[in-house]
Amino acid sequence: MAASGPVSTRPYFNDRGYYIEFMRCPLFTLSTWEGILDGVKEDGGNLVILWMGGAFRSRKFPITWKYNAEHENVKRDFARTLIDYGHSIGLKVLLCLTPYGYDGTNQYPIEHPELKALNEAGHYTRASGLDAWGFNLNPYKAEAKEFMLAYTREMLDFYPNADGMLLESSDYAVSYCKDCPKSYYEKEFEFIREISDEIWARKPEATIAVYPHYFKGADVPGMNIKGAREKFDPRWTLFFTPHSAYLDPELIRQAKSSLYWDPSPSFGQPALIQAAARKAKQAGVTGFVPDFAPWNYVYSGPDMGHQFLVGTRASPFCFGWLMPGETPMHELLLRLDRLAYKEFSRNPDLPMESFRDVVSQAFFGGKASSQLLDDLFFVDESFTIDRTWDMAPVLSSPAVVKGRIELGELGPERLREYGDRLKKIDEIATRSTGARDASTQELGRMAAWIVDQWKQSPDGGILDKHLR
Repeated sequence: MAASGPVSTRPYFNDRGYYIEFMRCPLFTLSTWEGILDGVKEDGGNLVILWMGGAFRSRKFPITWKYNAEHENVKRDFARTLIDYGHSIGLKVLLCLTPYGYDGTNQYPIEHPELKALNEAGHYTRASGLDAWGFNLNPYKAEAKEFMLAYTREMLDFYPNADGMLLESSDYAVSYCKDCPKSYYEKEFEFIREISDEIWARKPEATIAVYPHYFKGADVPGMNIKGAREKFDPRWTLFFTPHSAYLDPELIRQAKSSLYWDPSPSFGQPALIQAAARKAKQAGVTGFVPDFAPWNYVYSGPDMGHQFLVGTRASPFCFGWLMPGETPMHELLLRLDRLAYKEFSRNPDLPMESFRDVVSQAFFGGKASSQLLDDLFFVDESFTIDRTWDMAPVLSSPAVVKGRIELGELGPERLREYGDRLKKIDEIATRSTGARDASTQELGRMAAWIVDQWKQSPDGGILDKHLR
């Protein structure tokens, strides 16, 4: 008999939901987005963060969306209606952008190259990004701050019904200035302080989430630079991540609320989602709002260094069988990971055996065998193995495996594991053939689809060639 976990009478976290890169999903219509927000609600959510930079048709700065001209919201500007829809089903909706960097913002230096950020050597930084291939801005230039304020104000004017904003500090680059009296994060804070005051003047109850980089003077992960020591306004909500903004219990106690982000729902696997929820609980944050990334953009640059992807289109959660623009919300593996978020955000300490019971009930009418559940979890783990932020499939794409081998990212040990997993997935496909229930049938179809990618690809022999 499975162990029974602690019974939760209410969700553990006050704020629950997803951080969604709205700008990287150009093919989704209003109807599709409404379905995604329905999913947030179904998963126990009450908050959604929509990354809006580069995804609205700025009148003042068309360069910010030119790269994203196929985006349905750029073409039809339905996000205000979507925010209203979120409110109608009980969701609070925050907008999101990054000061001086990332999507939309990083397009401005294409027209104004004199505003490009500088690296530690005093040289202009190189192009970077995911779908938005561009340059960070230099906040030591007054014109850069003027642009940031004007662009943010315009976003707020487009979507005045939003409940606030996440001001997300860059996690991959900053600008340096050896001779400037203020550090980068002191300069970035000037924008944070000014735009926060403007937002609260418009809407005193607005939620404004900021990074911890401005308040402790600590080393900022990955940037080789210290943060600022500015005065903390307790009206701010603090936002933490596992890779660039480490949890800080002292700051958390000062804030009215705090949010923890983690990539686990996008990268998959219930065990990883549970680990993130437990980490958030242990730190004492009041909200758990991890990443949810149904990206479907065309790779315009060598994202993550993967030149071989340029010109191809990402599939939401790597579900390559979906038609362009089709929602991923009903796919079995995503429903598994969404269920994991729902249960572990409600009770981070729920034993995994108890979660398996929940899965059996939700997908198989409570009649799933241990073998069937093992098969489902194995396919989920295999499908998400070695996933990176380019959201390119690995085990289901021989071309991606070949590309990563050529970049020196895969060796014989990992390739042998891929081969072993493919054999087991083939067995799962055979075992699931002829099942009567819909979920087992879907599991079988998915397993067979993975195997078929290797049978049909001209690169299908890549494992055998490297393991002779």
